[in-house]
Amino acid sequence: MTKEAFIQNVTEQIRCVRARDGIARELSDHITDQAAAYEEAGEAHEEAVDRAVQEMGDPVEVGVELDRIHRPQIDYKLLGMAFLFHIAGFFIIWLMGDFSNHPQYIGRQCVVLALSFGVMAGMYFLDYSFIARYAYGIGIFVTAALLISNLFTVREGRVSGIMFCYLYVPVFAGILYRQRNRGYRALIWAMGMQFVITCLAQIFSGTPAAANIYLIGTALLVIAVAKGWFSVNRKAAVAALAGALMLLPLVLVTVKIAVFGNGYQAHRLLAWLNPERDAEGAGYVYRWLRQEWGMVRLIGAADNSPLLGDSLIGGPFFTEPFILLQLICKYGILAGAALVVAFAAVTVRAFQIAKRQKNQLGFMLSVASFMVILLNCLEGILINTGYFLVSSMQFPFVTYSACTAMTYAALIGLLLSIYRNERIVTEETFRRPMRRITVKWEKR
Repeated sequence: MTKEAFIQNVTEQIRCVRARDGIARELSDHITDQAAAYEEAGEAHEEAVDRAVQEMGDPVEVGVELDRIHRPQIDYKLLGMAFLFHIAGFFIIWLMGDFSNHPQYIGRQCVVLALSFGVMAGMYFLDYSFIARYAYGIGIFVTAALLISNLFTVREGRVSGIMFCYLYVPVFAGILYRQRNRGYRALIWAMGMQFVITCLAQIFSGTPAAANIYLIGTALLVIAVAKGWFSVNRKAAVAALAGALMLLPLVLVTVKIAVFGNGYQAHRLLAWLNPERDAEGAGYVYRWLRQEWGMVRLIGAADNSPLLGDSLIGGPFFTEPFILLQLICKYGILAGAALVVAFAAVTVRAFQIAKRQKNQLGFMLSVASFMVILLNCLEGILINTGYFLVSSMQFPFVTYSACTAMTYAALIGLLLSIYRNERIVTEETFRRPMRRITVKWEKR
């Protein structure tokens, strides 16, 4: 049997079409290397190739075994968590809101839930390598979506599109991947793109989201350098990046407070550090949080909690950043603990997916998604306990905002796609030219 016939018979047994090219290339390289070794021992070229092919074994058996390995996978754990927690989040919002006075919100939340599942499914069936190939185009799309959201969103006391800017994080991971195997110029370019993305997040979503994106971008940049993505001195570059990128925001904050000491952000920071200084102004919310926590019970509703009413701002979802505290005030600490456990379960599973990735792009994208979920969950818990500056962040699953729900759905769908294609997508997948994005149903 010729080398080409052997490889064709093997690849015909593999049902996943996208895996065939990579496997054929690996088989060809292995046969070529083995034949070269036989030629060095004195055999003729054709005899060496025939012997190398024969030693590979029966092509059908080899193909069946490779088909068992190289096929799409389903992460049933994360998929089950996403489905159950989205449904649970819908009912938590139902319980927290006054739907008897606002029945129109029921249909709206059903639409948001359906959109979330649709976005998650779409990301799941896409080949995640398209993020690296079209990173700049996707970044432009996210910017346009943020602009539209800011122009046409009816805010009613909330910024519904604020979380959409976190999609810049996987975009930045894709940009980092595109700069691999280059020198200091590529590293400086990546730092510049991080700065641009942070500025866009500041413009569209405000300081808290921009600070989080900058922090995650810094971590991704340091990881990329530490893993040898850039042709630079690793230790020196990591030390310089960690120092410069962490020192820069501290300098900017210090200058802002010093120059604009009476500014809004500085006033918020001082009110958080010392709520009693402005007890009826910016410090009011932190004093209120302390009072709320003083009234909560292990099980059951708190006494005289304003969070159980509908009078502070108006509308059943005005306390969305405080949904955890609202749940605790209505049903007790154990109910809140169950919600925190749900957040922790998704975060841990995201970390497990990132940890097992051998593909460099899959690793960086899964780390990016994991860090967004982790940071927002931690920030949300700290905000609800009063140990962090209050912002308009929203938790996964328990959100009224369609933009927020779809952002988290996209990140979870990306993690599912990375897990699904773990044994299929290779470095050659990214290098292969691609003029369109296709979605295919494949047999498992």
